[in-house]
Amino acid sequence: MKWLFLCVVLLNAGFLSWHGFVKDRPKVAQESIYGPPVSEKIHLLSETPVIHEQDSSANTTSNESLEEALNRVIDQTVAKSPALLCPRLETERQEDKKQITQVLTDFGWAYKEQEATGKRPKFWLYIAAPDTPATAAKIVKDLASKSVDSFVINRAEMKNRISLGLYSSQERADQAKQRIQNISGYTVDVYEHMRNVSIQQIDIAQPVSEKDWERFVSRLDLTKMMIKLEKNPC
Repeated sequence: MKWLFLCVVLLNAGFLSWHGFVKDRPKVAQESIYGPPVSEKIHLLSETPVIHEQDSSANTTSNESLEEALNRVIDQTVAKSPALLCPRLETERQEDKKQITQVLTDFGWAYKEQEATGKRPKFWLYIAAPDTPATAAKIVKDLASKSVDSFVINRAEMKNRISLGLYSSQERADQAKQRIQNISGYTVDVYEHMRNVSIQQIDIAQPVSEKDWERFVSRLDLTKMMIKLEKNPC
């Protein structure tokens, strides 16, 4: 009986000792596991983020569309705005100047006048010198009978040549040459040279459209006028 009591006491003591050891043992703290947001991707410092091609393409397309739209607006504005001209007219003869200023007055356009000196091409019509002055005089008389004005040149380098007139345009000179040859039967030559002349300049002092300029020019008989037209942009 004595030994049974002693065994019970030892068992109780052992149980109490084990229970105290387990209770005092520190619990290992469980660390939370970090998880990044699903919508973001973590990059290392050594990595280069990849640009999404879809976003870049969308931005580029948007910029190009805006630029094209602006270009269309600019083109339409330019197309709707007619080009304006500030023309200048130059003439040598007073009768041509008078006709020009009369048309300008009819159109109600302001203009400015000034005189200048410049070189202009001239086209001299003549018949080559015959062998003798008497023959030259005979040719002049023959031309007069056919209503062709002419005279004999007496200068040394051109002695006995028959002058038929001076023209300011190649076209008019060629027309006169053909007419005189057909009437007289003589061969007519053309000599082109530059000559200093007095020039009457007329500047239209207001911008005009291409259409209005064409209407203005149609009022002038350009085939009979010795003028120069400049369609200068404003």
